[in-house]
This record gives sequence, structure tokens and C-alpha cells, in this order.
Amino acid sequence: MNFYKFIIARLNGRDIKKEFDYYLGLVKKGIAGFIVFGGELNTVRQGISELQKEADDCLIIASDLEQGLGQQIQGGTVFPPAMAIAGALKSAQGSGVRGQGLGLLRKIFKAIAVEARYAGINTIFAPVLDINTNPQNPIISTRAFGEDPENVSFFGCEMIKTFQSHGITACGKHFPGHGDTAIDSHIKLPKIKKDIKTLSKTELAPFRNAVKTGVKMIMMGHLNVPALDPSGIPASLSQKAVSYLRSNLGFKGIVITDAMNMGGIGRYSEEKAALMSLAAGVNIILHPSNPDKTALYLARQENKFNSRRLDSFRKKLGCVQSVSVPDFASYRRLSEKLTKMAIKASGGFGVKKQLLLIILDDDSADSGRVLCSALKQKYDALHCVRFKRDEALTFSKPQKHRDVITAVFSKTKAWKGAPSNWLIHSMKKLMKQTDVFISFGSPYLLNGIQKDITKIYAYWDSDIGQKAVADLF
Repeated sequence: MNFYKFIIARLNGRDIKKEFDYYLGLVKKGIAGFIVFGGELNTVRQGISELQKEADDCLIIASDLEQGLGQQIQGGTVFPPAMAIAGALKSAQGSGVRGQGLGLLRKIFKAIAVEARYAGINTIFAPVLDINTNPQNPIISTRAFGEDPENVSFFGCEMIKTFQSHGITACGKHFPGHGDTAIDSHIKLPKIKKDIKTLSKTELAPFRNAVKTGVKMIMMGHLNVPALDPSGIPASLSQKAVSYLRSNLGFKGIVITDAMNMGGIGRYSEEKAALMSLAAGVNIILHPSNPDKTALYLARQENKFNSRRLDSFRKKLGCVQSVSVPDFASYRRLSEKLTKMAIKASGGFGVKKQLLLIILDDDSADSGRVLCSALKQKYDALHCVRFKRDEALTFSKPQKHRDVITAVFSKTKAWKGAPSNWLIHSMKKLMKQTDVFISFGSPYLLNGIQKDITKIYAYWDSDIGQKAVADLF
């Protein structure tokens, strides 16, 4: 039995020319497909096209495009994160999303699908169907559409319907729900402690609605969920968790693991975890560090797994890239519009003195330059100072002759874990002298800020977001 057919391998877009023979070799071995990270649009597009031509069956070309093609591929459009989009459109329409708000939402999801198809991507690992009920969640946060089952279900199902009506397979993740954790499953295995009745009302609701909507793929999270499997093994390796998804939710599509190179697989090796997943009824193993090693290990076990569902799925996939060049300029204007709409402020603020902008850069990525530049165009006397992670603060006393803005830059990203202690302590130190706090990331970072301080929620650190925030002053 050819076990490559159960594996989706990593494809580094930046290296697709240099490493093309390696990727072609995997195709000739029968690999199910690739998950694409990085690269330039035209180069990646051409490379994918050439790989598809050499494949016996349509390759699954997937990518994490929760925020659009530009999240991974240079030349594509990047949209605001899910929480920002949901917040912008809910506020625009009051209660619910109707009329123009619903039309705008569908335009966003259509733009993501159209650009993906042009690049040769036929499967998007989205929507995130997790409900972010834990403010300390270091990996879901703004990637979630919200904090309640209704909103997450609504936006998630709209994304599924729009993607799949434009030839893209949608993949809901991370079953049975990664929202109520304080641990990043890239690093280690989180535990969801809720009973099955509570899970059914909360975490499972968006997945149940996604199944009713017709989602074609669901990703199993590396999550310890005793309510589904008391043994403590990750849901991604659990026959009981897969069976619940199939039997109780009625899902008949493709089940895929989260990436096998993640710490959330627990005490198991990647190869052992892959074997356990297939034995549990999972259809696809995602992103093992070494696809050849994993396929060889599986072959040595002399197990045989049913591939009919996967074979049928691949036959129905869209392998041919769209030849119509997307309207990138229009989509970028749409992203800018949504970014501005999403920004929220609690309390007003008027500039009465000289301005001091303090930038707290938790990612040490030279963040905040656009914000500083935009504010300097309005206020010549602006003084801007940046502190990178673990750097000692030099402003510890109140700046009575200045209005003080503290801008917090801390991305939600894989393998990072929680915001640093340095960031939390720095925010506390600056609280007594700050007039306005801005979060260019998780809104929950401002939960501990006292009520009389104005708070601005920008959700992400895009250039347009920084310029839009500057326009508020």
C-alpha cells in the first residue's frame, strides 16, 4: 500500500524553484498534496501548475489563508483577522449582519477564494471555528470570529459557503474547539476540561453548524478532551473523537490532522502519531517533518487503511488554476476599508500637550514605524521611543508636560506562546502616565488597563491600520 497518498507535505514557496526536484519526487511517490508557506505569487503559481501536471490524481494544494492569500504569498491581499472583520460588520449593522454588511462580508471571502484559485491553491485551512472564551488564549485570540457560538457559527458558515461556491475546499478547525485553552498546541498538548453537555452547547456548536452547511474538510486539533476520550490522547489521534465527529455530528467529509510537527502530539513520535491517526479514522496526515520517514514507518507496520473517501475527494478537486487575474487593487481597497471600520475606541481623547508615543515591541520586529511617521506628520513636536522585548524602560515617571500614547505590538502566532512577561510588566509600569493605550494585536491585552484610560483596539499591525489609528488623534 502506498502511504504517501495519506500525507500532505510542506512546500516552502520561497524555495520552490531550488527544491523543485524534491517536491516533484514526492509527487511521483504519490503524495496527496502540499501545504504552502511563503513565496512570490507568480513563481509559486507556476511551480504548483507544473507539479499538478505531473500528478496522477489532483494534488491537494492547501494553505493557511485565514486572512487571505497575502498571509502566505507575496503579491496577494491580506485582510484583517477574523475578530476584526466580525466586529466591524456587526457594529456597522447593529445587531446581526444584514444588507450591505452581509454583502461586504461575502466580497471579502470571495476575494480570498478568487486569489487562492489564481495561485493554484484549492484548499484553505479556514474558517477557524474555535470560540475564544479564554482571554489568555495565546494562539486563537483574534483568529476567532468571536466569543460566542452564534457569531462564530454565522461567520464561519458564511466563509464555508462562499469558499466552496468559488471552487475552494473549506476546512473548519480545530475540532473539537481550541478556544478555551491557555496553551498553544504548537508547543504542548492543551486540555479542555468541559463535560460533553457544555461542549455540545459551546465548542461543538460551530462545527455542528459547519457540517450542516456542507463543509468538506475538518481539521482535528491536538487537544486533550476527556469528555470525548478519557484516555487523554490528543483528539487528532483518537478513534473516539473521530467517531464522535462522524456519528454524532454526521460529518461525511475529509478529516485531517493538525500539523504533525507540533508539540501537541504529546509523548508520541510523529511517525507513531501518524499511525494512530490513520487507525483512528483520520483521512490525511498533515505536515510531518519528514514525509519519507513517515511513509516508510507506516509501510513497515503492515496496516492497511481505507482510502476510498480520500480518492473520491481528490477526483472532485479543482486542479486547474484560474486564468483570470484577480482585481488585486480592488481587494486591497476592500481590506483597507475593513481595517478602518474594525478599529474601536473606548473613551475619547484630545491632544492638549506635546505628544509622546511609547512603542512596546513584544516581537522585536521594528514595529510601530508607520504609526510614528503618521503621527509626526500631524504633530511636529511628537517624540517617539521604541522598546523591544526585555529592554529596560526609561520612562518610569509621569510626563506631566506631555500627552502619552502607549502602542502595544504583540502578534498572535504559532510557537510564540503567551505575550511576554516583559510586555505585561511594561504595560503596568506605564499605566500611571499613559493617556491612551493602543493594542495592535489581541484586544485582551488591554483588559487590565484602568477604566479612565482611553483604549483603542486595532486588532493587527498592518500599515493601513497604523495610519487609521493615527487619524484618530
